[in-house]
Amino acid sequence: MASMLSLLRNLSGAKAAAKDLPSHPDTSETVHISSLALLKMLRHARSGVPMEVMGLMLGEFVDDYTINVVDVFAMPQSGTGVSVEAIDPVYEAKMLDILKSTGRTEMVVGWYHSHPGFGCWLSSVDVATQQSFEALSARAVAVVVDPVQSVRGKVVIDAFRSIPNMGLGGGGGKLAPTSEPRQTTSNLGHLVRPSMVAAVHGLGFRYYSLPIAYKLGAKEAKMLQCLGKQHWDKGLHTIAYPKHNKHNEQLAVEMHKMTKLFTKDIVSTANLNQKEIELRKMGRLNSKRRLEDLSREMLEDNIVQTLCAVSNTRTFR
Repeated sequence: MASMLSLLRNLSGAKAAAKDLPSHPDTSETVHISSLALLKMLRHARSGVPMEVMGLMLGEFVDDYTINVVDVFAMPQSGTGVSVEAIDPVYEAKMLDILKSTGRTEMVVGWYHSHPGFGCWLSSVDVATQQSFEALSARAVAVVVDPVQSVRGKVVIDAFRSIPNMGLGGGGGKLAPTSEPRQTTSNLGHLVRPSMVAAVHGLGFRYYSLPIAYKLGAKEAKMLQCLGKQHWDKGLHTIAYPKHNKHNEQLAVEMHKMTKLFTKDIVSTANLNQKEIELRKMGRLNSKRRLEDLSREMLEDNIVQTLCAVSNTRTFR
């Protein structure tokens, strides 16, 4: 009986000590992105493939649970395939002054950048950039968009905020509050499902995800589906004939090389069974598939070049 009473006392003490703090990260906020801002982000990100691009988001903090993003503007940054440079404060100040002169009073609520082809998460450089934004505004948001995986009207996008590193508390050796973000059950279903790559890069430990809400009308949805399409007159442009001939020669040389390699593979696997042939091909260049791709590319290029030349001659003679 005594042991039961002591257990109840310990449980009641633990329950009393587990208090929620106002400074504790909370995912109950929702980032509302307008269709204009979403299309401009996707267009900017698509124009930079395979390099990363970045920009700033304009909007307002409506209340403790709502962040509105109404517009974005690109930053003239030179990025690589895995990172981008820091924000240019001079360019940012100039853009905000120009927007104010036109009657735009929105403030910077965060920044966005692209991850072309490798999902939505924050690297260590991105976390450092986000922390510099949060030093100016504690509710600043980092949005990551993947223009390569965003196809057929589906947008691959996510919003993040860093988790403060509280560590150990001072004095008495007491532990400071945990840095794990508190998540409310009202919007858990609206969060983007975390990927393994995001978890490896610190999702839930160094930063947490926020739900994103955006609504596209019929016209915005059609624009999004046409985002990756080329202009109609691109098929009417012919390549310079010396450049086209040089490209054909390079393809022919590569096809000759792949043909010799394919012939060699056929001879070397003549006395092997199917399983041994599959094991032999693992980790090696598939000469047959490469030869098919080169043949298809040469046929397509020459057909398009010939048709364009004929149509231009008939039309503009």
